[in-house]
Amino acid sequence: MKKILLWTIVAATTFLASCRKEYINPNPTDNTYEFVDEFVDNRNDWNFADNLADAYGVIANGTFSFNYLDPNGTASYIAKNIQFNPDRNFVIQTRIGSDNNMGLLFGYDAGSRAYGYSFTISSDGYYALWDEGGNGGSTDITEIVSPRTASFVNGNGNWNEVKIEQVGNTWIGYINGYKAFTVSARYIVKGSVGFVVVGNTRGEADYIQANYY
Repeated sequence: MKKILLWTIVAATTFLASCRKEYINPNPTDNTYEFVDEFVDNRNDWNFADNLADAYGVIANGTFSFNYLDPNGTASYIAKNIQFNPDRNFVIQTRIGSDNNMGLLFGYDAGSRAYGYSFTISSDGYYALWDEGGNGGSTDITEIVSPRTASFVNGNGNWNEVKIEQVGNTWIGYINGYKAFTVSARYIVKGSVGFVVVGNTRGEADYIQANYY
C-alpha cells in the first residue's frame, strides 16, 4: 500500500483537587486552544510536490488544492502536528470538495507509521469514517462507519462542511451541520490534523480548524 506525505508543524492542563483523589476535567473553561488556517498563504507549509508519486499540494486563491493523480494509488496524506491532547475533548472541522474522494484526517504520525483516522466524502455524496491503519491495531485500512449517503450531503463534488467532535469517549461526526454518526472514540497516536485523498483525486479545502483543551 502506498502511503505518503507528512509535513509536521501537547498542550495539557491538570487540576488537582486538594485532599481528594486526582480529577482531570476534560473541559477546563480557562484553557482552550484554537488552530485555524484559512489558506490565505503558506505559513503552515502545506505546499508540496512529489513528482514520483504524482501528488501535489498548493495554496492559491484562498484554498488548498490537494491532488493525487496516480490512478493506481491507494491514498495520500498530509498533516500538521498541532499537539492537541487526544485524551481531552476536541472539535476538528473543514470544508472540502473533490472530483473523487477526499477526507479530513486526524491522528496521523508518519514516524510511528500510524495513519490516523479519516472522515471522507466522495464526489457522489457518500461519506465514511476510516481507521487508516497502524493506530495500535491493524495496519490495514478498515471502516468504522461504512460508506453511506444522506440528503444533507452535497454531491457532484460540491463543498461539504465536515466536523468531527470528541466528547468523552465518543466521536460525533457532522456534515453541513447535521449529525452523521456517533461511534466510540478510538486511540489516537498524535494530535495532528490534515487531509487525505485517494488515488486519481483532485481535491480542495477551504479552511481547517481545531478547537481543543
